[in-house]
Amino acid sequence: MNPSRRTFIRSAAAFAAFPLLPAFSARALPRFQLGPNQRLQLAKVAVGGMGESDLEALSKHPNVDIVALCDVDARGREKYASQFPKAQWFTDWREMFDKLGNKFDAVSVSTPDHMHAPIAMSAMNMGKHVYCQKPLAHTAYENRMLADFAKSHSKIVTQMGTQRSAMLGRRQQLELLNSGVIGKIKSIHAWSDRPMGWWPQGKPMPTGSEKPPEWLSWDLWLGVAPARPYVDKAYAPFMWRGTYDFGCGALGDMGCHILDYPFMAAKLGLPLSVRCDCTDATEDEFPTTETITLKYAATDRTVAEGVTVMWYDNKLVPTNAALGIPDGVNIRSNAAAVIGEKGVMLCPLDPEYEKDSGKVTLSDEPLVWDNNKKSVKLNLPKLDARNHWFHWVDGCFGKTTPEANFPFAGLLCESLSVGAAASHFANRDLQYDSTNFTFINEPKGAQYLKTKYRDGWSVKGLS
Repeated sequence: MNPSRRTFIRSAAAFAAFPLLPAFSARALPRFQLGPNQRLQLAKVAVGGMGESDLEALSKHPNVDIVALCDVDARGREKYASQFPKAQWFTDWREMFDKLGNKFDAVSVSTPDHMHAPIAMSAMNMGKHVYCQKPLAHTAYENRMLADFAKSHSKIVTQMGTQRSAMLGRRQQLELLNSGVIGKIKSIHAWSDRPMGWWPQGKPMPTGSEKPPEWLSWDLWLGVAPARPYVDKAYAPFMWRGTYDFGCGALGDMGCHILDYPFMAAKLGLPLSVRCDCTDATEDEFPTTETITLKYAATDRTVAEGVTVMWYDNKLVPTNAALGIPDGVNIRSNAAAVIGEKGVMLCPLDPEYEKDSGKVTLSDEPLVWDNNKKSVKLNLPKLDARNHWFHWVDGCFGKTTPEANFPFAGLLCESLSVGAAASHFANRDLQYDSTNFTFINEPKGAQYLKTKYRDGWSVKGLS
């Protein structure tokens, strides 16, 4: 067989292994940074749940045109067809990418967690800007690959959907931590009330098999995940987050919101080790309640011994005494406490505001205490208001640099994926092998840290 024939056969075989993936042709080349008189042509994947919020918010930007909409749930089309009459509708995002690759500049992804990386990476492979809901990806490997790709393709503007990060109070928290108000960071504690009945956890796989409703394309909803029968109200459209194949549990859901700025302030890298203390994890679902311990090497923002990050969920909250916070202070149901050499700072997920002479500041409730539990008077930084979604769109026009870009988001969410995977090996200290995406003392960890996509769903850069 001559070389040209061998090359042709290899190319044909490779193409057959990637059915319905976008056609990477000259017609799909991106515009990258847009000019002042251009408009961002946006394709939206998933329009229910957070997808609805993202669509509504992004479409309000004065320089955005919604040109394509995609959802496996046909009810979205009934809701939005009249609002976006010029947008073309699809059920399969791969078909949308293939047919309209030269018609849009950017993609917004709001699917369940397990489909974030396949869609986001496929979009970046085409040179599209990407806004992706949190957590950035499902597994440690996916997070790393998205982060590395974004680093090496700096013209692509990326943003993870952590809308709370734009709140003035939360941005003030970051500024205060960066100013050294509590000195070098020793440890970070974070807690959430999730799942709190929002979705099931700690249960075996639902039994039975039912016919999916006419409005749901079940196989496309499963996407890269292993095939399983449809069971009414078990997964779609909302109850999937506690299932290993689809979600990242409470840590993946809320850790992105609560830990982002503490991680950023401490300049943390990848975890060295992890431990998940829990009692009722199953083969199919995360435990109902867990405490996760992650340990990190020192940085120039931390003490020399490095940093320990503690996560608590399902209303499990550390005591005020353990945090160094005075008794009687309400530490809230979703928050972080950053402990430093000079004291402790409480970082509520939803900081309260009050308007005084037109200025928006943190609540009067004290948020920083010294080592004697005495309240520290704060010099609050003055910051401009920010629209989280518009900040990403403006980045596509070269006006801003989103803080929750994929290089940072991937780094943060890799830690969350490692913490989530640790629940498969409850009550054990695990050393993370960040080179091979496994646990040094538990090789079976690889199957939970690097997802294998099911046949027919290979994605360049992930498979």
